[in-house]
Amino acid sequence: MSKNSKNRNANRADVSEDRTQEHKNDVMIGALEKDGEKMMQIIENGGMVAIVSGMEVMYTFVYNNQYQCFIHKFDAPDGRRKGWEMNERNRAMLKNLDSAADQLFEITFQPDMNLMGVMVAAERGIINFMDYLGILPAEDMDFMEWMNPAEADENDGGN
Repeated sequence: MSKNSKNRNANRADVSEDRTQEHKNDVMIGALEKDGEKMMQIIENGGMVAIVSGMEVMYTFVYNNQYQCFIHKFDAPDGRRKGWEMNERNRAMLKNLDSAADQLFEITFQPDMNLMGVMVAAERGIINFMDYLGILPAEDMDFMEWMNPAEADENDGGN
């Protein structure tokens, strides 16, 4: 091996280490197959899974020895949270959510990261990914609503 070849390999290792350090606080998402057992293994090993159904997303992970679920519509400012005891009954219920999901995502993050921040970052990635693939759900819109102003006045309690 020539001296230049050794230097190139050493430089590649340095660049790879720099990139790793540069991205160590990134939140990463990956599409996950619809496999309830695999999903539960990720959750129980300290990971997080996003379950997308229609316009809603549910983030599921373990915190304080409970299954935690944060649910809300895409881009909504608020949502709801539910926690369940970690037992066989609740595990089976969560495991079966894969059948109701449109899409599952594995979310990878550092253990010391703020969980709310992780969910916000993951959601941006999920929305961008689904939009890129053309599978981002949207609410139905009535394109002719503007033509019915009298009907809108009646609903608003007008004259």
